[in-house]
Amino acid sequence: MRIRSKLSAIILLLAITICVVSSCEKNDDILYFKSKCEAELNGQTLIDQTPFNIGPNSINTPSLTANEYTIEFESILSKERGGTPLYAVTVKLFVNNPWEYLTQPQAIKYIKIGESDDEPAYWDYTRYCHDNKISYATILSYSDYKNEIVRDGSFEFISHDKEKNVYTGIFTLNFSEGTLTGEFSIN
Repeated sequence: MRIRSKLSAIILLLAITICVVSSCEKNDDILYFKSKCEAELNGQTLIDQTPFNIGPNSINTPSLTANEYTIEFESILSKERGGTPLYAVTVKLFVNNPWEYLTQPQAIKYIKIGESDDEPAYWDYTRYCHDNKISYATILSYSDYKNEIVRDGSFEFISHDKEKNVYTGIFTLNFSEGTLTGEFSIN
C-alpha cells in the first residue's frame, strides 16, 4: 500500500512538473512564463514577462481575469525581462452582452463624475466606474508612485481560446506621459 501511495505521488509530481515547464520559455538562459506583454511609450520598448519562480512573493504578470461580463488585465512593464518595474497597467472592461469583449474592440473613455471641475481621487473614480459598470484603465508610474486614470484608449483581443485560457490582443492607452501601445499573449 505504501509503495502504491509513493508511486502515485511521484506520478502526480511528474505531471505537475510537465505542466509547469510546458508553460515556460527560455530567454538568455533564464526560464520565463510564456505569458508576456510588450509595449512602446515615446519610442521606448517595455516588456513584462515574469521569470519562472514559485514562492509566496512571486507575482505573475501579465494576467487576465475574466467572466462573461467583465475582464481585468494587468501588466507590470520594465525595460527588460524581470527588470525594475516602470509602469503598472490595469484595464477593467465591462460589457452588456456575454463575452462581447472577446469579439469587439473596446473603447476606454474618461468620464466626468460629480459636479466639481476638480479631478476625482483615483479611488473615487475607480469605485464609481466599478459600481456603474463603466470600463476604465489606470497606469501606475513607479518613478513617482502616481496612479493615473487613462483619458482614452482601446483594448482588443486578436485571438482567444477560452477552454485553453490562451489569449492574444493589443491595446492603446493615452495618459499624461504619452501613448502606450502594446500587445500581449496570455498562456
